[in-house]
Amino acid sequence: MTTRFEVEQDGDEEPPQDQRPLVYPNVEVWLIEWALPHYRRDLKKLHKWDPEWWKYDEVGTVLETLWESWEQVRWEDPMTNVVWFRDYFYPIMDRLTDPEDGPFWDYDPPMHTEPPPAFDTKPTPNGWFGE
Repeated sequence: MTTRFEVEQDGDEEPPQDQRPLVYPNVEVWLIEWALPHYRRDLKKLHKWDPEWWKYDEVGTVLETLWESWEQVRWEDPMTNVVWFRDYFYPIMDRLTDPEDGPFWDYDPPMHTEPPPAFDTKPTPNGWFGE
């Protein structure tokens, strides 16, 4: 289990931002190997989690963004890493696993195992976006 934001670098010079190697190849690997081991909570009382998290568009998008932000911030100083935990990791994970208002609110196997439907919407009126 990776416990730090550090990554091995050749030499003392930091590579340009667009050439920094990823620690994890995708959000799934990051979630399994880093995020979930760092976020252990009681799933019986205060949190809900669906092991098939990828079925929820919202969760997949938010976790992918969280992983990408982790890949960027790991290059920064320790204080920036602490701020990332405080301002992003904990609030987002708490929000995603909120049993009443998080995306998994209806997850209750074996009764409900599919994501709830998206809200209905109607087309915007012509010219709404100034087109």
